[in-house]
Amino acid sequence: MAYNYSVILVTLASDGGNVWEKPQEVLETVADAGYDGVDLDAEPDRIDPQQFNKVASMAASLGLKIPALICAWGGWHAGEVRDLASSDETVRSYAVRYTKKCIDLAASLDEPPLIEIAAVPPQNEYPITSMPRAILRRNFVKSTREIADYAAPRGVTVAIEPINRFEGYAGFLNSIVEAKSIADEVDADNLGVLADFFHVNIEDAALTDTLRLAGDKLMCIHLADNNRQAPGTGHIDFLQVIRTLNAMGYTGYLSLDAVPAKPDWKTLVASSIRFMKQMEQMAALQKRIAGAHP
Repeated sequence: MAYNYSVILVTLASDGGNVWEKPQEVLETVADAGYDGVDLDAEPDRIDPQQFNKVASMAASLGLKIPALICAWGGWHAGEVRDLASSDETVRSYAVRYTKKCIDLAASLDEPPLIEIAAVPPQNEYPITSMPRAILRRNFVKSTREIADYAAPRGVTVAIEPINRFEGYAGFLNSIVEAKSIADEVDADNLGVLADFFHVNIEDAALTDTLRLAGDKLMCIHLADNNRQAPGTGHIDFLQVIRTLNAMGYTGYLSLDAVPAKPDWKTLVASSIRFMKQMEQMAALQKRIAGAHP
């Protein structure tokens, strides 16, 4: 089957593909390459609403959907502390308020996009966080309930993204297994999980087994190879990934999330979708061949 692909635009900015500085060039490049959508930054207090709406409208005019808004959680991305698992209620509440603003931004669009949430500390404490994991989970579950409850009447879907131990809390919410267990505990219809292949490759079991484990909770995929570069440049078996997603009946987006954008942002955009379409075609051909034999 054919999948929907998008590009997480913030990942292109450091290589000259900043959509807020040159929206026409960036969006036309993505559309011409054959993508179905673009994931925009969720920074309601930093990106002027008129500028955001201009870019969103331009994307729509090019036939590009906005399947997700990308919330910033790590300090390198957010530029401040946004910690949904913090035991400091002031800090935790601030992160929840930021998320609610992102939800309001999503709800302002005609087709409200998904937003993702994660647990990222102010400072990583590898190999193991000093905060008891049970406390971190309690705090994050509390935040997740508030966020899912706020998002539901606004038509916004929320996905929990596990972050690897070197960037997130070392020992807490690093894997799809744990993200799904939290989604199951909160038990909200608009809550699921997001599988970022770079993080999954570090923290989970075999990638395809992990996708099957996520099952119907899987709402979005962030697409990169094990080296966080373009699909096909590492050791992930993307043909098997496509075959697994086919068997699962997955209908969500695969959003390009290769960091940094190498060898350059335009080549990354064009080559990544071309490779993934080749994998789709190969999986379809294999299925046809298998079906031709009794």
